[in-house]
Amino acid sequence: MKSYKHIVSLIFLVITIASCVNDDKANLPSVEDRIDEAVGELRESLLAPADGWRLDYRPTNQTGAFLILLNFNDDGTVRVQSDVSANNGEFRDHVIAYRIDSSQGLELIMETYGVFHYLFELQRASFGGEFEFVFEGEEGENLIFSSKTDPSSDVTELLFVPASTSDASQISTEATSTLSKGHFQTENLGGIGNFGTFNFHLQDQDYLLSAIFDLETRNMKILGIAEGGDMSAVVANDNIVDIGAESTFSLRSEKVVLDQSITATLNGNSIEIKEIPVSNASMFVDSFCDGQQDSVVRFNASSGDLGNFEANGSLFQVANGFKPSDDVYSINHVFLYDENDNSIADQIEAVFPDVVAFQWYHGIEIADTLFNGIGFVTVDEFNNAEFFLRGYDFTQTGNFLQITFNGNDLITEDNPSQEQLDGLYQLTDEIYSGGEVYMLELLNINGLFEFYNPCNKYKGFLF
Repeated sequence: MKSYKHIVSLIFLVITIASCVNDDKANLPSVEDRIDEAVGELRESLLAPADGWRLDYRPTNQTGAFLILLNFNDDGTVRVQSDVSANNGEFRDHVIAYRIDSSQGLELIMETYGVFHYLFELQRASFGGEFEFVFEGEEGENLIFSSKTDPSSDVTELLFVPASTSDASQISTEATSTLSKGHFQTENLGGIGNFGTFNFHLQDQDYLLSAIFDLETRNMKILGIAEGGDMSAVVANDNIVDIGAESTFSLRSEKVVLDQSITATLNGNSIEIKEIPVSNASMFVDSFCDGQQDSVVRFNASSGDLGNFEANGSLFQVANGFKPSDDVYSINHVFLYDENDNSIADQIEAVFPDVVAFQWYHGIEIADTLFNGIGFVTVDEFNNAEFFLRGYDFTQTGNFLQITFNGNDLITEDNPSQEQLDGLYQLTDEIYSGGEVYMLELLNINGLFEFYNPCNKYKGFLF
């Protein structure tokens, strides 16, 4: 490999050494000329391929790959095509400015906003994306760059491969658009991210397989598999197997291609999942609360891995992740939201000025008795904690809970005010109106759930 990583430094070193040789000194080009020559050679290399460059961009080892095609022009612009569907498809095909910098070695810098900048900004600029790349050298016909700002212990290498005429056809548009609609009820709150949940009805076996997709990080998780083709059948059969296996993925020719295959086993039947075709998408009406209609996405296909299947965007997950536990589920109260995605912290603080947390006790043992309760914890100026928890009974299938408050409350305050008691009931009635809640597993933080009330669209997070 021909290395250019420290080319500018080497030029200075060569000039210094050469200055000791008087006979050759006059024949050496200037430092500026040598740098200009190196910049020119890299520009010629970028312009050389007739169909531009293909980049399977993986910002970190924890992300899947984004397919990006680059066609450089000699006017300082580059046409960028990608399979990133964000911003209403802005990054699927766009032209931005680029330049080659030589201040710290040769660097390729994407100057105007585009897909690289979008990836850089994800997760409050902690995602690992980059738009400035250090030129490392050539390897055959390929060009090698590295991410400029990565820590030295985990530097991302980018391989620019000459593109073929067929590469553009591999950019998935329907798949990204369809999967992005899977989070139709659960939005990016508190910087947590967007996650699309789909239930795959495997028609040949009459099984239901639940999966979460994160298009931002290109990660997916198979949650579980159950006997039955829909939620009512799963409830009736009561045969759910947790899987909880994850893989990064790429999107190629309208298919989700897993980097590591995942195996799901039920009733002795094993299904190895390596890729999932996404096609024939449409919207349909489903109901997640009695008397209410919700518009959700559906697609169907056939594959060697899954056979014939129909996939529906859903709140229901075939998983038992949220289960009765001795651990208390808890979160800061600011992470509770109303139907407009506004935090209801002010309402809570109006009743409980010293509130520090929202807590959910789900099957915890207290004084040799199982207790279920939902409510708030306060801590006063003397660091005394008080608990205001409203008791409930429940039935649960997968991540779907039906809750009925039972009057078996746990309140540790010796003399709670009527305002506190009324406020506890009013707040919990508001949050759990309709008595139906889905506990959605998320991908990027282990043990984090989003609870969602489909009847009034209230929502929040729990650890």
